[in-house]
Amino acid sequence: MEHNELGPAFDCLVDLGDDLDLPLAFWEHLDQAVREMRLYSDALHKPHLTAADLCRRDVAAASEQN
Repeated sequence: MEHNELGPAFDCLVDLGDDLDLPLAFWEHLDQAVREMRLYSDALHKPHLTAADLCRRDVAAASEQN
């Protein structure tokens, strides 16, 4: 946590979730973790899609399927 390794770890989990087409529960847990890490607020200040943006998109898409 001292070296802000949570962000890169989160990025890897989003990529893994996309590659494996993981279920809604995975995205919901990841969404909760990202909120606790406060990564969503950082995403609002970046001009490109971030892993946090992709997580929000995947949570929304998985929710619509269920």
